[in-house]
Amino acid sequence: MELLVYICALVFAFLILVSVHELGHFIVARRLGVKVLRFSVGFGPPLFKWQSKAGTDFVLGIVPLGGYISMLDTRTQTDVTPEMEAKAFDKVAPWRQILIAVAGPGANFVLAVLLFWAILLGGVATSIPYIGPVEPDSPADQAGLQSGEQLVQVDGVPVEQWTDVSAQLLRRIGDSGSIVLTTQSGATNKNYSIAINNWLSAKKDPILLSELGFSPGLLPVLKAVQTGSAGEFAGLQAGDHIVAIGGQRVRDWTELVEIVRNAPDQELTVQFERNGNPHLVVATPKGSVLEDGTIIGLLGVELGHPTTLVQPGIFGSMLGGIKETWNYTTLIITSIGKMITGQMSPSNLAGPVSIAHYAGTTVQSSFVDYVTLLGMLSVSLGLINLLPIPVLDGGHIVYATAQMIMRRPVPLKVQQIATMVGIFFIGGMFILVFFNDITRFIPS
Repeated sequence: MELLVYICALVFAFLILVSVHELGHFIVARRLGVKVLRFSVGFGPPLFKWQSKAGTDFVLGIVPLGGYISMLDTRTQTDVTPEMEAKAFDKVAPWRQILIAVAGPGANFVLAVLLFWAILLGGVATSIPYIGPVEPDSPADQAGLQSGEQLVQVDGVPVEQWTDVSAQLLRRIGDSGSIVLTTQSGATNKNYSIAINNWLSAKKDPILLSELGFSPGLLPVLKAVQTGSAGEFAGLQAGDHIVAIGGQRVRDWTELVEIVRNAPDQELTVQFERNGNPHLVVATPKGSVLEDGTIIGLLGVELGHPTTLVQPGIFGSMLGGIKETWNYTTLIITSIGKMITGQMSPSNLAGPVSIAHYAGTTVQSSFVDYVTLLGMLSVSLGLINLLPIPVLDGGHIVYATAQMIMRRPVPLKVQQIATMVGIFFIGGMFILVFFNDITRFIPS
């Protein structure tokens, strides 16, 4: 059943992204007078086929891992009449060819903006990034990082949620120097400098926070207190912020849980803040017997880790969507550049199996997470197609630009050789990402 969810999530993602991409090409090609012969989503034998009055075949292929539009082109079709030559892609002005080639990736960027806009418009409750447990002798520990403090900046860039933190850390993969984390505790800001040297350049699928030596923190704030529990008997209430228990300071929810579990039926002093005012009570965690006979203590309280609601309105959400699209665009470009220069391992590239896994996982966890993944994939698809490689949109842009400079088309023989090189390169990339998928999910 889980495999079916993964497959459906992947297929739906590809259908949306590819359809939008090819629709961008199709609309601009038609507007600029180029005849479109076929609009295909998917490859292989058609599951569905319909011909419009304009003579375009709309096809849904059996393999939903790509798509294309086929335009009238005298270089590949020998039966083009002189009357129809004006509607051939290779016969229109180079600037028109460039606009048609750019339209597909452009549509993907527009889709990403709209998806991020829709997410923000609906409002997103995000977890405030608090520092969790810090591993002893880790780079974070050596820098003096303390759990319980709110992370507000990474390398001077403000962060409001963990996705912001991850995005900033991803930009530093392969770098040397230091990562500067700025935290806030009360009204005080502190800077922690963590030294790095070719950071994670050879690492596959790194867990960024773990590599630094800490994990996301859950502030020990109570969401609810169960009726009849030890917590209610002690006078604890929802919203209370526990600062110490049993004489031990607690900065993270896991620390609170550990102390309570190890003190069944023992009196513990509980220091907490309520509406900014300090309080002190005595609580006795109730003993509870686990299946293996172990007795643990329970207070009967639930976590209420602080979150922030991001809901900037219609226009603010649109600006936010543009910003998110730009951030992912620059992040991907930076990552590609680091892979080319060897600062980042190409083993981090993901293929269809990985994308299916991520899509299936996110669609089960949260619709918002799945839509966010679609936005990220849409940006990736747009950028990949803009690479100056023959058979991709970027290759057509290079040909058309060269034609504008030389004032004549690139020789057909040159294009054919370049196309073979492009196919070889794309084939190599597919082999690489499939190999990455195999090593990622199949135990060695």
